[in-house]
Amino acid sequence: MNVFEDFVGELQEENLLEKTVIETAKDNATGFEGFDPALAPKVDSDPDEASEKQAAEAPLEPEGSAPAANEIALAPEVNADVVEAESLHSPIVDSYESQVAELAPPVKKPKYDKEFFQKRAVAEVSSLQMVEHVMTGVEREYMKILPKTFDDFNAKKALNLFLHVVEKENSTEHQEAEFALMRETEAWCSALAERDCHIQVSSLRQYCENSRPALSSQALLGLARFYRNLPYSESVRAKFDFIITRLFSRPTDGEKRTPLFDRAESFEQITKLYQEWSSIPLYTADEDESNVVFTSLSFDDLAIEAENASSFDQLVASDFFSRLRLFKESISELFFAPSVTAAAIEANIRIGNVYVSLIGRERKKMDDESIHLKYFDLNALDVSEAAGRTLDLGKVLQTSSDAEQAVREQELEAAQNTATPTTPVTGTSSRFSRIKENAFSVNKWFLGVAIVLIAASIGVYIWGNYLVIEKVPTTGVRVVDVETTSLKEHLKTARISSETFYGLLLPSWDSLSRERRQELLQKVLQEGAEKGYTQVNLIDKDGKVAGYASATRLDVIMP
Repeated sequence: MNVFEDFVGELQEENLLEKTVIETAKDNATGFEGFDPALAPKVDSDPDEASEKQAAEAPLEPEGSAPAANEIALAPEVNADVVEAESLHSPIVDSYESQVAELAPPVKKPKYDKEFFQKRAVAEVSSLQMVEHVMTGVEREYMKILPKTFDDFNAKKALNLFLHVVEKENSTEHQEAEFALMRETEAWCSALAERDCHIQVSSLRQYCENSRPALSSQALLGLARFYRNLPYSESVRAKFDFIITRLFSRPTDGEKRTPLFDRAESFEQITKLYQEWSSIPLYTADEDESNVVFTSLSFDDLAIEAENASSFDQLVASDFFSRLRLFKESISELFFAPSVTAAAIEANIRIGNVYVSLIGRERKKMDDESIHLKYFDLNALDVSEAAGRTLDLGKVLQTSSDAEQAVREQELEAAQNTATPTTPVTGTSSRFSRIKENAFSVNKWFLGVAIVLIAASIGVYIWGNYLVIEKVPTTGVRVVDVETTSLKEHLKTARISSETFYGLLLPSWDSLSRERRQELLQKVLQEGAEKGYTQVNLIDKDGKVAGYASATRLDVIMP
């Protein structure tokens, strides 16, 4: 029995998890055994007995039966994809996070029989198919390019052949089929890795966060497996950081998120996933054991520092988000240690929630336009990469505004429902007499104090909103003549602050192609040698980051 079935049952009892893929596969099973744990029928008896029973009751290729939506059909005998579109997306927005426990593999001693080899092979191919779907969506929707999909016919053919000869475990046919399948999956993975080199972290984040319906937990798990087993690079680490954080958390009120597990449970789940993925350690355990503990504690310290900040200005002044991003980059391969990954997931969630809370406090002191102007030079890309999720200032402000409006509407509705109906008084003279009588019956001292308080409140309101204007500090900020820049046709205003060029774009920027945007961004960066800046940060008309350039990085955000 799967060690996570009890947990899945509890989620279903609390209506936190819809009908699982395990149960769907059981209902629609066609006798094909040996699926991935997320797709296989649930077995309540001994696995060996269940496998023999299934093999006896149903053939591997039943005639006249169509594969179910959540089953895996194989080419060339069965003309269907390894992963259907329905298994890539969840029918309920963001409901995939509550299914992660169901997908984690059991950790009992593996039996290297035909069932084990079948599950491992199908899981590998289905994972690559899901990554293919996601990359195609990112390239089409955010990179605006024609996706160059991989021809997976040979991989599916090799998988089908392997599943037919797996019964002859030590035979020559089994070894040849296994080698052919390994060759095809490695070629597929290499092709995906090459395409992934051109996909920015921000594009992957936006696709996963804005996909409707939301990506299923199977799709996120396939992405996590793919990035975990790729050769290390900072881009790969950042993408894995985002995917694993989203997989192990779920959304709550506003833009906040909450973890699915505590630290110890997350560590256990990640360890089991690594075992199932056959992921090799990218660090030396004996050499880095103490460093792993220290790194995990450092994530805790950073989260505590963020939670202890009294205002958003305090985080900005201490350059908190840049320090967090640089810390993640500095630990490199050590990030993939299960205990470090678990600590990073928890820190990402806590820091992201602090960001939302502190921006909410700023809204109580000033309007949205003033907040945008005050934090004009805050690099949203650095903040998002540091927190392992997209933290867009405009979106957070809009969500906070919508939440406040909803609260006000609820309070107004409650007040209307609880208001005591007044009894109408007939006759003008009777109504006037009653008002006069009530007015003279009020305590004069109480009336006087009430008048003074009302007058004082009105005075404070006028003074705070009309007589006092909060000035944004402009020390060290230089205004740039737009006509002297390469972007003069697309810039509204431009400033230089702390060796960074900040430009507010005109709507004409949206009509440019990606290549033209990159060319102009590179020219503006080159002009920095004469004008005294080393970084370029472009902001679109909506207050969002549209481009960023430095000596080591060039990012263009497409709408």
